[in-house]
Amino acid sequence: MFDYKLLESLERIAALRSFEAAAQELNITQSAISQRITNLEQRVGSILVQRGKSLSLTPTGQALANHVIKVKQMELELKHLMSDSVQSHPLKIVVNADSLATWWFKATKDFNQQHDVMFDIMIEDQSEGLKHLEEGIVLGCLCSSDKPLNGTRCYALGHMEYRFYCTEDFYQRYFAKRDLSIALEHAPAVIFGASDKLHKQALQQWGFHANYPYHICPSSEGLVHMVQHSQGYGLLPVLQAEPIMEQLVDIFPHNTGIQVPLYWHYWQQSGSVLDKLSTLLASNKTKELIF
Repeated sequence: MFDYKLLESLERIAALRSFEAAAQELNITQSAISQRITNLEQRVGSILVQRGKSLSLTPTGQALANHVIKVKQMELELKHLMSDSVQSHPLKIVVNADSLATWWFKATKDFNQQHDVMFDIMIEDQSEGLKHLEEGIVLGCLCSSDKPLNGTRCYALGHMEYRFYCTEDFYQRYFAKRDLSIALEHAPAVIFGASDKLHKQALQQWGFHANYPYHICPSSEGLVHMVQHSQGYGLLPVLQAEPIMEQLVDIFPHNTGIQVPLYWHYWQQSGSVLDKLSTLLASNKTKELIF
């Protein structure tokens, strides 16, 4: 039988990436939490935490941390069934910034009130989000990968279309009088962050492999504003560009848009609230918001 006090310490270390931060959250000393992990490792007979410059869990440690998250979720479900006075149900999930900026809140606008849910949302690029589910940090993940992890379910939600846009002023400055390939080497792009590979992959897909200057703006709305105010060109979701389309120029009007798939992954047996959210996201009503 596991000692869940020890397992909770392991799960908090995994989530916070720090012995010190986990100890502070659990209101114990760093020495005490280190001793808990040592005791747990001795009981399991395996190293659970890789202690180095970048703290991480071993596969066994990760499996135990994932188990604790599921147990916590089921305990919350039981508390909600047994008591009307319990605090709101927390759900920690990963959602990509462009979905948050376009359709997510329209799709879930009534859900949190109907089910007394408090969302704890992490923002991550759609190509990177699944790793947080695998690490056990979150219960659900919206991303572009269609490969479910062991113990999870995966639903295809649809595709978001992206196109390269800039303003007319920006287009005249950089694109109107130059060959397109040369213009792309000089025109400043706007990307979401260092892990944002979509911009580069899209250009390469259309035959442009040269390096290009770029701004980094880790905000979906901010990226649109930079493009809208002629500070760069960007790969924007068509959903997000539609309200200001009259101010924008499509740099590649004859090319088909970049289609980015969206999949919802979540841990099985994590409780009825997460099941209900998953059913909502997989519904035709939600899919109509994305297309």
